[in-house]
Amino acid sequence: MTRQLVLASGNPGKLAELSALLSGLDVALQPQAAFAVAEADEPFPTFVENALAKARHASFHTGLPALADDSGLCVDALGGLPGVRSARFAPEVAGGRAAQDAANNALLLQQLRGSQARTARFIAVVVALRHAADPQPLIVQGELTGQIAHAAQGEGGFGYDPLFVLADGRTLAQCDAHEKNRISHRGQALRALLPLLQSQWGWAAAAP
Repeated sequence: MTRQLVLASGNPGKLAELSALLSGLDVALQPQAAFAVAEADEPFPTFVENALAKARHASFHTGLPALADDSGLCVDALGGLPGVRSARFAPEVAGGRAAQDAANNALLLQQLRGSQARTARFIAVVVALRHAADPQPLIVQGELTGQIAHAAQGEGGFGYDPLFVLADGRTLAQCDAHEKNRISHRGQALRALLPLLQSQWGWAAAAP
């Protein structure tokens, strides 16, 4: 039986990425917008608190098990910023998510102008709940280290991907979707979550 799982996000890029990563399980991942659930507040200073809040919100309003991630870019020279504010680092702009991503990237480059210290890491905390009051949430974390470029490169991905330089000199936006899923912070976290969904929740693998 295919399990229903609600994703506590309205980000289409994140939905596609997480759906691909969950393809090994017999799971149908649906965005919370399909149930007319609004975005949850994210008032907390840590990724894990915000991920839990989003998952509880989605599960409460749908009655379904929920999956949420809170992820962001932590830049060492900025004391870990933008961190949990990664999606809203720059003041809000019109034009949707792509316009906001561009504004966030521009602000990051501005704040790092002249700095040679450009180490950074993408962090993803993924939370899964069986129901809104689940006392034993599944919580996993992934981390990808890199550097911040001096200018955007690449057309793929979303968010800060065009600025995040990997060890081989490419940005995440220059990787195809399959490769990004293999190495990304969310990919690492989801691969840690999959065996827990099977061993602790009893969810079955997808049919071959």
